[in-house]
Amino acid sequence: MGEQRISKLTGPTLDQLYSLFGGRLFERLRHILWAGLLSLALYGISFLQPMDQVFWLIQSRVAERAPSGDIVFIGSDEALNDPRSPQRRYELASALDELDRKGVGKVYLDITFAESDDPAADERLARAISDLGPRITLVDRRTLGAAVDEVVRATSPAIAGAAGRVVSDQTDRDWSGLAWELHYSYVVNGKQVPSFASSMAGIAGDPKRVFSIDYGIPPPRIPAVPVAALSGQLSLVQTTPVEITGKTVVIGHSGQVAGNQQRIPSLSNAPSSYVDIYGAETLKAGYTRTLSGPAILTILSVLLVLAFVLCKTRKQRWIAYAAVVIFAPILLFVTAKIGVRVELSYGVGLLLFYALFRSRRRWKRRLEMVNLETGLPKIRALEARLVRDSVATGHIVIAKIQNYERVLKTLRSDDKGSYVLKLVDRLRAADPHLAVYSEGHHLGWHVANDETEAVIEHLEGLRAIFAAPVQVGGFSVDVGITFGIASIDGDPSARLAAAVAAAEETSEALNPIAIAETGSQTDLLWDISLRARIDEAMEAGEIYCVYQPKIDLGSDSIVGVEALVRWHDPARGFISPMHFIQQCEKAGRMEHLTRYVLQSACSAGQLLHFRGHMITMSVNISATLLGDMRIVGLVRNVLQATRFAPQSLTLEITETARISDHNVAASILEELKSIGVRIAMDDFGVGSASFEAFYELPFDEIKIDRLFVSNIGKDPKALAIVSSIAAMGRDARITVVAEGLENPQDVPLLENAGCQQVQGFAFSRPLSLSNLLDYQDLNIERPVANIV
Repeated sequence: MGEQRISKLTGPTLDQLYSLFGGRLFERLRHILWAGLLSLALYGISFLQPMDQVFWLIQSRVAERAPSGDIVFIGSDEALNDPRSPQRRYELASALDELDRKGVGKVYLDITFAESDDPAADERLARAISDLGPRITLVDRRTLGAAVDEVVRATSPAIAGAAGRVVSDQTDRDWSGLAWELHYSYVVNGKQVPSFASSMAGIAGDPKRVFSIDYGIPPPRIPAVPVAALSGQLSLVQTTPVEITGKTVVIGHSGQVAGNQQRIPSLSNAPSSYVDIYGAETLKAGYTRTLSGPAILTILSVLLVLAFVLCKTRKQRWIAYAAVVIFAPILLFVTAKIGVRVELSYGVGLLLFYALFRSRRRWKRRLEMVNLETGLPKIRALEARLVRDSVATGHIVIAKIQNYERVLKTLRSDDKGSYVLKLVDRLRAADPHLAVYSEGHHLGWHVANDETEAVIEHLEGLRAIFAAPVQVGGFSVDVGITFGIASIDGDPSARLAAAVAAAEETSEALNPIAIAETGSQTDLLWDISLRARIDEAMEAGEIYCVYQPKIDLGSDSIVGVEALVRWHDPARGFISPMHFIQQCEKAGRMEHLTRYVLQSACSAGQLLHFRGHMITMSVNISATLLGDMRIVGLVRNVLQATRFAPQSLTLEITETARISDHNVAASILEELKSIGVRIAMDDFGVGSASFEAFYELPFDEIKIDRLFVSNIGKDPKALAIVSSIAAMGRDARITVVAEGLENPQDVPLLENAGCQQVQGFAFSRPLSLSNLLDYQDLNIERPVANIV
């Protein structure tokens, strides 16, 4: 029946489906994941540590912190431990005595002494060390030997006496000679010995533990005096007085002594003792925290994800990306001020890898956006442009080049692109600057005009231009072109897909210009998942049949019913049969739905027969199923399963204009008739049910379309058409049914016209099976009131 007629439908392309479910989002997430994994791999092998060390240098310049003032460095520009200059040991002994006299808190002698040629000088130094007692600690140096083996250089026991010892590590340096980490303690000769820095800070720790060194204190701000100021040579040295009492004093060589230079940020020839002094100051201030590479990767990854999840347009994303990039130096500056070392290089690596992945994808997308044969941008580039520019008005036009594939087969490879370009030149007849996009047998462009009628008028003019053939490769090629139109309505992606689908439904003879249906994003998502929903609805009983009686005008009795399919979805309510049937056809589920309806109808017919109501059951069959013999097997299997009499089943063929091969359809219908079923032609008299089909196919019944039946009482032409069709049916000895009768007073007109059976609201609306069984017990009287 007409309610089940399958009309045109616009549907999404595969690219549109991917876009709807966030394909770009998952692509960016995948790029972040790969960028993070690569950065983690580099972190695992410390590949970017040199870059981190550069960032740490920057942090040390930015920090500008003040020292604690508890540690004072006393340096000598001469090598005090030179065995050939024993008099310098006397000078050092005098300095130690002076420190003792001034009440020094703690002394660290960061110079190792071997015995000299002057035992008296050694004894004098040993006595000065001994006089300081537990307040002095000697520093043993861990250095690299000639064979690159680690060795510990220590002061001779004859000089050191019972003084305590600590270890200064001179080996752990980076590629530039800088030290960035120190241990809390070391194991020397099987004994745990505190490190120089941790001893000065008064913090103990396991030998396996390390801490980072904060170089945020400018070197000139570390309190320092020359050793000569304490050895009685004040008249030779200009110096600023430094308070010594209660302080920790480090005595060592300055950077002027050969082999004692140590590079630190801001100073290339600092005393080697400064590394440990900075380490001690770091421990005292508590600036030992590090923001590790994995933590940085996590923070930046989250920021990137937020950037492209929350930002919907390209401009917004670029601003967000710029903010993430700016965040990195801000983080470097803030962590420098609060004394936290940051391993930022792996975050930079993440951003670089992500940028590379995105750049590569954009490059590939640009290649994908260009038709290599013509050099024209592809249809998907039109979508990208409309989305990027936030175009919300106007129309999308898709031109379908008819017989495109067949034409290409006859052209040389060099002429294929030329063929399309000649067509594009014609499209640009009115606007030479029109941006045309090409993909396969489609050409597309955007029209700014919001008036659909004006766009159609323009396209009609273009069709006239294409009436003349084009010359390609010395041949004259006829051109057929049709158009699909979709108003953008604020959703260019969905409407582009709709325009493409509309163009696919066009034909040169019948429908050269098709306008796409409008629909919301929710409707589109519903249609996408329709196949699964239909199967679920059948299982749940949400799809069911109702039955409309057919009345014999001669006996005033019900002689049959037509099964009509309905769908009541719990969320969306009643769904139009026209909509879900055409969607079902698009989803490739038409045969499945037909089997379901046929089985329901035949089971209902069998029940009616069991109750004694020997009436016929009519079921609609789409003409699209008449291209394959499978429909015969389907009908036969259902009849066998339900045990319904074949002679009581009528198959109403809808949309006969869609039958592609009448010979094949005729053989299939004859096979169906051999089973015993009757064949009816639905909606006769309108465009989709032609006289040609009536003549060539073996119909037992025709149903006059409701367009004429509903108007016979008020339009003489409608009455004349109904009378003509009834006479034709009577002469052809087939049953004539008038469907769509709404006014009971029109029943005599149909009788006089020669219609044998009638169907419509004048007698009954479609009924459920239980209501139909009750309705069967009623006597039909004329005139008949509407029965709901």
